Amino acid sequence: MKITQEIIDQYEAVIGLEVHAQLLTKSKAFSSDKNEYGSLPNSNTSPVSLGHPGTLPVLNEKSAEFAVRLGLACKCDIREHNEFARKNYFYADLPKGYQITQDTTPICNGGFIPLKAMGPISKSV
Repeated sequence: MKITQEIIDQYEAVIGLEVHAQLLTKSKAFSSDKNEYGSLPNSNTSPVSLGHPGTLPVLNEKSAEFAVRLGLACKCDIREHNEFARKNYFYADLPKGYQITQDTTPICNGGFIPLKAMGPISKSV
């Protein structure tokens, strides 16, 4: 099949970024376990962070504050009601078998970061 300009014009390139940040909090995002960079592997764990039966995660208030502050800086819409879900999958360093996600109700939505390119062009992404 030959790709023609007509075929190319039917599509729009959409590129997303997944950004990870290391927050300066004293405890982990969903447990009161210490968050110490450089600690021995598996030394800052508890039944909550390991996902043992009967334990429930609790959101670190400081990490939520940091999320809202970043959202405000990026002109995002800040959600007043938030829900977390479990995304179940196997991964070698994920012994509890799930990851906590905000897939359908993120704290921040929309927003942009202004970028300046060389020359007269600027863009918000």
